[in-house]
Amino acid sequence: MLTAFVSDIHSNLEALSAVLHDIDEHKPDRIICLGDIVNYGPNPAECLRIARRFDLALLGNHEEAVLGQPYGFNPVAAEAAKWTREALKPTLTSGGCKRANWDFMHSLPLRHTEDGLLLVHASPRAPTTEYLLPFDIDPLFGSEKLEQCFQLVDKACFVGHTHIPGVFYESMRFQYPHEVNYELPLPRDEKIIVNIGSVGQPRDRDPRASYVLYDGSTVMWRRIPYEKHITYAKILKTALPPWCAKRLMKGE
Repeated sequence: MLTAFVSDIHSNLEALSAVLHDIDEHKPDRIICLGDIVNYGPNPAECLRIARRFDLALLGNHEEAVLGQPYGFNPVAAEAAKWTREALKPTLTSGGCKRANWDFMHSLPLRHTEDGLLLVHASPRAPTTEYLLPFDIDPLFGSEKLEQCFQLVDKACFVGHTHIPGVFYESMRFQYPHEVNYELPLPRDEKIIVNIGSVGQPRDRDPRASYVLYDGSTVMWRRIPYEKHITYAKILKTALPPWCAKRLMKGE
């Protein structure tokens, strides 16, 4: 079974459309989203309508923030969440699509497991909030966090959240996709945690959208260019913080 994993779409319709076009060419059996469909970008409703057709979508911290409160968010993220909530929250006179989007966010599960695979938005320990970053492998920064995460993993775990694609090994190594030529056979002798990267707001200084194809034995990262200048212009026409647009251009 071939699965397309997407994550951190962040209301970026142009990036999502480009990724879905690439996904269609590979004809996967299913599409799974690891959360953060909304916030930061100008098209939250449109991205939610598309995500409702995926085979599975999980809850991200930005769905939590839009549905509730942006606890722990920086000022830019909190301001964007407020704008997104106002754009999405249904009223007594709202149509069915708006209510369906809101109900869909409320229905998103925290995690999914199958065949030794754990799927969460952020980390096995804290499914929507914990950041797993490349420097976490260094004992100076406390590799205990990763060790505890791996205790909750059977074979492999797929995450998003940091917008930085790569793979953590149980032996406390980290590799970026380019270091494995964007293709990684699952190790037989140790567990891994795979970050699939971000569709709508990459932060690894590569502005191309990132997603993963997985056939049950091999992880394949895909980097897809999209018309980011269109998303940039759309954001600047809204009350979203301008930084949400500027960071798209450099992937930071």
